[in-house]
Amino acid sequence: VYRFNEHGDGTVIAETKQPHLESFLGLHYPDSDIPKQAKHLYTLNWLRLIPDVNYQPTALVSHKQSPEAKSSSEKVPLDMSYCALRSVSPIHIEYLQNMGVTASMSVSLIQNKKLWGLIACHHYTPKFIPYETRTICEFLGQLMS
Repeated sequence: VYRFNEHGDGTVIAETKQPHLESFLGLHYPDSDIPKQAKHLYTLNWLRLIPDVNYQPTALVSHKQSPEAKSSSEKVPLDMSYCALRSVSPIHIEYLQNMGVTASMSVSLIQNKKLWGLIACHHYTPKFIPYETRTICEFLGQLMS
């Protein structure tokens, strides 16, 4: 469990792990560690799932042309804010790879409409979480919030 303080810095306040794995308990991270845009997305979505950090992203293009377009190939960008299986920042992928993490799921913990913290789940091989399990995790995040 990762908790944010009033300045946006984070601390790992609880963990459960296999005995052979490195502990993160008590580690502190600066506010800049998770960009404001990412924190905002965590407030919009209860879950963030990355089944395999080695995925190959695929571009999605709208069929609508942008009103400001200078050519017919410029399309309106799609708002992927609420998509469960959206691509994530390459910097975040590199961060997870540096930790040795191959799959990740985060559950948002929200208090008074503000991001209080995260339940961060890491796996060291690719791991797709079934819909039913994701739904239970989302419910638990809402319940704890």
